Amino acid sequence: MKKPNPRSKNPIIREKTALLGYVVQRRGADGRVEIQIRWGRLFATFLLLFVGAWVSVSTALYFNFKLRKDFDTVSYKNMLLLPFRMDEHRQEMGNYHVEKGLQRLKEEDFRDALRLLRLGVARAPGNLEGRTVLAGIYEVAFKRPDLAADMMLEGLKKGGIEDLDYLKVTLRILLRHQMDAKIQELADEYLPKEPEMTDLNRTIAFGAANANFLRGNYDRADDYLINYKLNEALEGIILSAQISWERGNQLAAISKLEESVRKFPNSEALLMQLSRYYREMGDIDSARRYAILRNVKDPLSPAPRLELLYIYNKSGDTEREERETKRMLKQFREDEPALQSLANFAADTGNIELARRTYEEALENEFSIDAFALLLIEAHLVSKDYPGALAFAEELLKEKPDWLSDRWAIFSSLRAVASYGINRPDLGEIYLQNFIEEKRNQPSTYLAVSRRFVNIDRYQQAHKVLSVAYQNSPSNQKILTELVRINLELGNTENLNKLISRLLQMRRPELNLLADAYQKLGSDLFIFTPDRESLLLELGALLREQTQSLPANRNLTAAAKETI
Repeated sequence: MKKPNPRSKNPIIREKTALLGYVVQRRGADGRVEIQIRWGRLFATFLLLFVGAWVSVSTALYFNFKLRKDFDTVSYKNMLLLPFRMDEHRQEMGNYHVEKGLQRLKEEDFRDALRLLRLGVARAPGNLEGRTVLAGIYEVAFKRPDLAADMMLEGLKKGGIEDLDYLKVTLRILLRHQMDAKIQELADEYLPKEPEMTDLNRTIAFGAANANFLRGNYDRADDYLINYKLNEALEGIILSAQISWERGNQLAAISKLEESVRKFPNSEALLMQLSRYYREMGDIDSARRYAILRNVKDPLSPAPRLELLYIYNKSGDTEREERETKRMLKQFREDEPALQSLANFAADTGNIELARRTYEEALENEFSIDAFALLLIEAHLVSKDYPGALAFAEELLKEKPDWLSDRWAIFSSLRAVASYGINRPDLGEIYLQNFIEEKRNQPSTYLAVSRRFVNIDRYQQAHKVLSVAYQNSPSNQKILTELVRINLELGNTENLNKLISRLLQMRRPELNLLADAYQKLGSDLFIFTPDRESLLLELGALLREQTQSLPANRNLTAAAKETI
């Protein structure tokens, strides 16, 4: 008889895998089917896929930043950890772009430099160097001081307030573009109620003192100087003297400077200011004494020697002036900047012979000749030798020097003045148009050309130049001042109300000009000026306010004295 097979306690179960082995299907002895998920294998696979995806994405990001985002120093390790260090990555990338932008700037690749600097500052807003350079580009290249100021002010909140150099640059930009209210806002925000003598506080206080001085708020400017003991430093002493001078206290201003000479005996700025103040007062001997002292302190510098030349010229001491110019020509004949300064003096005073000597020395020494040639033409104009100016201009045209095309606009302006000077307005208008069509002219150039036309009583041409200059630089106070002056001279009422209103919003408008405007607006010639009555009220109130604090010896025009 056959024995039955004994049954095992754990009978063999048939297995079958499914879904790539992640699921196991079993059939038991009783015929029941069981399904089991292999969680360990599934977890291991998901982990492997996750790691692979992480590595793949990191690799893609690595090559994306390295090849497409101009981030050559990107680290693969940092890409693996990117989600945990996103802020640090943006900062590193921004700093790298700023560094590359500065490099491109040195290579004169301005377009790419601007792109990289913008990217860098956007990603690393605390990069103060990149922010400063980019603000400079906005200010100078794009003529957008508002964007430059906003960028620098934003940087103060990104750590710039703790960087004195950055703070000083910010204050200089704001001062340069008459953003005095923003400086006052900084002072109100950062200065404590009780003065604390820190470098940060003193820097902000000095900026606020300058801003208030330029606005004519002398008491407030003095408060900053006194409260923060700024009048113990050289810059503060000079500013304090300027405040006294503008108030009409000339003796007090000079006294402050003279007392400080003992403390700062080698200060060229102090001696220069004293010399100029005495020259303006008409005390030529004292002006000469401080100019000589300045020359003794720095005998190799041409600046004090030039100051002496201007003093000799103003006092009519032609013998000393001629003797000193000969010495300077001999001493500085191989010094291009000094020789050009001497050429400037020759042009200012209409000294044709001296201007020609500097031109010849520049030729002999192979200096850049353009400035010397133009200053020689200007010397002819100042001395009213218009035929001589045109004759020399014709010589240059025949020679066709390389620099002439680059300086064509200024050259044309000089020819225009000379042509009107010999009563050839047909030629003068052609040359003037050549000057006006040049887009790169600087505000100072427009002012100089307009004054040359005023000197020959060609006010219409001066007005034309200043109108173009004002369109290009509406925030330039000197241009606006001269444009208002010319409009009053010509009796032009068009936009006069807007121009005067704009001038009243700027720093300490010239008191004599305001008095002249008040007097002329009250006449029948300007009766149809828009907003005439409101302008007269505003001008009258401002004149009364400013003249109440002026001493009797303040130098005012007859119109100003009559108005007061």
